[in-house]
Amino acid sequence: LIPYFVALLALGIPVFVLELGLGQMTRQGCLGMWLKQGLPRWQGVGVAATLCAWLVALYYNVILGWTVYYIYRVLAAMPSGTLPWSDQVPGFVCPPAVLHVSSAVANNADLIDATTGFLNSSYASSLWCPGEAGALPPAGFEPVPVTPSSCPARAAAVFWEAEVLQQSTGMDDLGGFPPGLLVSFTIAWLAVYCVVCMGIASSGKVVYVTATLPYVCLAIFLVRALTLPGASFGVQFFVLPRFELLADGQVWLRAAVQIFYSLGIGFGALIAFASYGSKRNNIVCDATTISFINCGTSIFGGFVVFPILGFLLHELQTLDPCTEGGSFDALKSIGLSGTGLAFIAFPIAIDRMPASFFFALLFFVMLFSLGIDSQFAMVEVGITVLSDMGLSRLPRPLLSGAVCLVSYLIGLIFVCRGGIYWFMLFDYYSSLLVMFVVVALECIGLTWTARGKTWRTFQQRVASWTGLDLGRVWWLLWAGVCPLLAMLLTLVNIIPPIGRVDLMDARRSLPYPEGTGYLPTWSIWVGWSLAILPVLAIPLVALFPRMLPQASAGDACEESS
Repeated sequence: LIPYFVALLALGIPVFVLELGLGQMTRQGCLGMWLKQGLPRWQGVGVAATLCAWLVALYYNVILGWTVYYIYRVLAAMPSGTLPWSDQVPGFVCPPAVLHVSSAVANNADLIDATTGFLNSSYASSLWCPGEAGALPPAGFEPVPVTPSSCPARAAAVFWEAEVLQQSTGMDDLGGFPPGLLVSFTIAWLAVYCVVCMGIASSGKVVYVTATLPYVCLAIFLVRALTLPGASFGVQFFVLPRFELLADGQVWLRAAVQIFYSLGIGFGALIAFASYGSKRNNIVCDATTISFINCGTSIFGGFVVFPILGFLLHELQTLDPCTEGGSFDALKSIGLSGTGLAFIAFPIAIDRMPASFFFALLFFVMLFSLGIDSQFAMVEVGITVLSDMGLSRLPRPLLSGAVCLVSYLIGLIFVCRGGIYWFMLFDYYSSLLVMFVVVALECIGLTWTARGKTWRTFQQRVASWTGLDLGRVWWLLWAGVCPLLAMLLTLVNIIPPIGRVDLMDARRSLPYPEGTGYLPTWSIWVGWSLAILPVLAIPLVALFPRMLPQASAGDACEESS
């Protein structure tokens, strides 16, 4: 939490204030605001932010598709009384395993528990557990084949990989489209279209539901999570600081990335939404309040997530004596982070709860509500920029439909059987550099251009419209601290030992199911192309500013609001 709050105070809140101010004072999106400030050659920064938001929106919507599919499968399984990813589903058999036990007890009749099909807990001290994959047992231990009667982690992983994704062997094997997932993905894009085609004024009303519903769901989950066995270990793991990790650069980088994603800075969405708000809003108060509410929600969510992970670890320890206590490392094999947390780890824990169907529906409805908020914000960035470029005269439903349709067709690659690998590629690389570069140049463009005239004009307009005096401290933050930190994050992302070229370990990948899936070496260069492409728009537009069609600076948004 320490790096998280440092990133919030040093970068998150200052940049949030900056982007709210740019949108509110210029009444333009992330492209038109540069024209309004008399900096046409800086429009490439807005193009880069828009491309970044669009690339994220392309793959992000498949998460909504997965969520819709899980909701459907939960509803369809209600008559059976068994969740579809449970190890108690008829026909599912736990895969056999091999235990290595002391030769002195290997032939004991009560070695294997007749109920669980696994090792009798009284023989736990006679079991050898491998420290790493491929390790060989020492002398004096014999292999004993077992077939557990319960394997919740394996069942949830099989459901995810074989039924939801129908995962192919690797990125170069696209396969076909799983019909259920294709329909769910289509429904997800239709839902996004229905929200964005109404415009900011109407879609803002949708947020009252989609933003408040997750709080109700989280509150219910919190009560249930804190009463689960093993919850106390999860809470301790979450709140107790581990100061030795502060020396790890990756921890600081991930904290900054989390702040950028959770607050939405660097993607152009805040600028787009602020351009439609009242020009007299207190940008400092609004940004600070929203930032702390956002981070408070993240901490609140942590008190839900970590007790459930503690419960999951407790459950796995009762089934497998080799599952280590004291850390969550044992959960990595079942997907502790990323998509695995939402679609493997959480479903396992939900399956072990009483009233599992209620909590399953609650969880996935909450996930959909959270996801659609982020998704329509990113899609709105592109629509606002297209309006800034002179397309605002098109009917809103037509413009929104065109953006959603193009995005849907390109996004089909994430739904095919090899789509999970392309999802990971975009997730790892698409915003790797550009969001930090955009934030750095937004700060520099405001404070250092036109011999300080741009800053003075902005400062005077803020004072005139809101009554705020943006003094020396704000100038120092935006002229020095924020751009330096943003560029530092850009460099550490690509320079060893923190930065890496092969982010997905493509060179060591193995085909699924032998490994997690084959990633060709060309995936590294495709990934870096995705990372660099939005950044290239910045020098290109700087050299050829007239290449962008645009409305006049006042057309897209009037100043009288």
